[in-house]
Amino acid sequence: MDPESTFLTYVRHTLKKWSGFQEAINDGMGGPYSKEKESWIGTEVEKYFKQYSNVKPEEIEDYLGTMIENEFDTYFEDGSLEEVSKNFCTAYPLSLADPNHTIFREMHQKSNSVSTPRANGAAVLRTVSTPLQPEEIACEGIEKLSVNENFEEADGWTFVTKKNKKAS
Repeated sequence: MDPESTFLTYVRHTLKKWSGFQEAINDGMGGPYSKEKESWIGTEVEKYFKQYSNVKPEEIEDYLGTMIENEFDTYFEDGSLEEVSKNFCTAYPLSLADPNHTIFREMHQKSNSVSTPRANGAAVLRTVSTPLQPEEIACEGIEKLSVNENFEEADGWTFVTKKNKKAS
């Protein structure tokens, strides 16, 4: 299997950062195969640039917009599709001429991970330069909570309470 080209990696990274597109995926607009479709769209964008020379932003905007509309039943009116298309048109020739150009740095930083040794000899992967977002911190705390007792009042409301830990 060939490694991904710099441009394909950039396209997939851009799709991951595109909040409107990710919202459509998270809302299930692409059906059960949303993640596969996201990957497929990245591959198709790269193929389009390889097939046609001097791709204009309007051309890739139409092509990408049609794929997203057909596969995710989603249409962007906020200008983000136009912006993403312009970025692709800028990135493609740079990916061929200078794959280490500054526009690819964030993408490379996000994909780099380092191995941290543990005392028992196992290694743990951690992503470099990716601090936890407030939402992730909150979710981690919620996942640790457990429901210990439920009871229903006469008015139909259910109360969830937490038992006190017993001292040992």
